[in-house]
Amino acid sequence: MKDLFSPIKSISTRDLIVNKNYEKVLQLLGLNYFDAIWQYPHGELVKETVLHSVVRTEMLAGQNKKLFYLKRHNDEYTALRAMAGWCFPGFISAQGPLEYNNILRFREKGLATVIPVAAGQRRRGLFHVESFLITVDFSPYISLETFLKVNPQFFMGKEGRCRKKKLIEKVASLARQMHENGFNHQDFNATHILLYYEGASDMPKLALFDLQRVETGFFSKFRWGIKSLARLNYSLPDEVFTLQDRISLLTFYKGKSRLNILDRCQWYWISKKTKRIRRHTEKKRASGKVRYGPNL
Repeated sequence: MKDLFSPIKSISTRDLIVNKNYEKVLQLLGLNYFDAIWQYPHGELVKETVLHSVVRTEMLAGQNKKLFYLKRHNDEYTALRAMAGWCFPGFISAQGPLEYNNILRFREKGLATVIPVAAGQRRRGLFHVESFLITVDFSPYISLETFLKVNPQFFMGKEGRCRKKKLIEKVASLARQMHENGFNHQDFNATHILLYYEGASDMPKLALFDLQRVETGFFSKFRWGIKSLARLNYSLPDEVFTLQDRISLLTFYKGKSRLNILDRCQWYWISKKTKRIRRHTEKKRASGKVRYGPNL
């Protein structure tokens, strides 16, 4: 079983940040500098947008096969972050190293997430940069979104409803733990929640991935619960999750047995935010800006 909790020790080279446990693996593969990774030609395209692409690739390191995800961020405009990088050499201005750093920070707080392998960035002109992040395949964990599509019956019937209640409680607890530790995953939804049921257990193990967009600002913290639960609420299918299930998410998030008047006002704003997310997402899909593989 992969370790999704333990802190990571990293080393820095001229243009890379590398998980120390994978330093020799990258050397064996000849992927220990930026250009080699950026130009790596193999793998299956999983997702592609104007801003970035994700490739799933299997690599042979010695006698062992390793399955990785390589996310490339294309020609990112960094503006003020670029100027901060000139003044402070250690400042992270690109999305690849930023997500790598977010993974480290989550793990330091005991929040389960994927295993980072390496990240790097390269400047292109004054205000543009390209970057990448490599992570280890997270199987046997799968996304909650995929699990619900493949196994909707898992949460049907008397036993299924008990399993669903445990899932709702665990997901709400994960959101609360994340916020209490000072982080807000800005894409907290069924796509980016990983789960795994070990053996015959009805209690899922959960983790988060795609930590590119993480908030830490103190002044916006009071809105995190509304924003996170609205994103999650939108991503849960109506044929599996009832209105009461969705309200239970907020109840468990609050750590209460029932909601008071203020909590119900918060549920109202979660519902309003959910509708806005739906309109925005449908508009984005209609524009065709996101493409998924393998049949692009």
